[in-house]
This record gives sequence, C-alpha cells and structure tokens, in this order.
Amino acid sequence: MAEDGKKIGGAIDKLVMGIILGGAIGSVVGLTLAPRKGKETRAIIKEKGEALIEKGKEVSQDFVLDHKEAIAGEKYQIKKGRGFLRWLFSKKEGNEKMPKMSMDSDENDKN
Repeated sequence: MAEDGKKIGGAIDKLVMGIILGGAIGSVVGLTLAPRKGKETRAIIKEKGEALIEKGKEVSQDFVLDHKEAIAGEKYQIKKGRGFLRWLFSKKEGNEKMPKMSMDSDENDKN
C-alpha cells in the first residue's frame, strides 16, 4: 500500500513539474517571438480581459434571470429542509426516495 502512495505522489510531482516547466518554456518562447512591443501587447491583453469580465457579468446575469424561479424554489426547499441537496446528502443514510418538488406551499407543508 505504501508503494502505491509513493507511485501516485511521484506521478503528481512529475505532472506539477511538467506544468511549471511547460509554462516557463511557453512564456520564454512567446516573449521572444512576439510580433508587438510589450506595451502594445499589455494594452491588448487589458482590453480583452475587460471585455471578458463584462461578458462574464452579462452571462451570469442572464443565467440568474433565466433560472430565477428554479433558484427561488430550491431556496424554499432548502429552507424547509427538503430539496435536491438535502436528498443528495441524506442518500448516504439510506434515503433513496427523491422528495417531491413543488412551488405550491400547501403541498410542500404536507410533506
């Protein structure tokens, strides 16, 4: 068993070292073969980064708006001690039955 742990640890060490070495080599090659000056490249990276952040904000807002009802339903189910997450974590205890999901508060109070 101890040998298996050493093999896994050695493999992870090699992977991490490969990632670090690959990143270093890629950085050096990228800087030496760059077609623009550093100032121009940094400006482009800044612009693209800002655009990416804005796009991420838009996508997350759209997701929340599109799934607002489902999120509210899950919050209600969690508050009442029911819902998918409660079922998922109680599954280890032998509770295999999925709880009924409904937005109707009367129906949920009966369960």
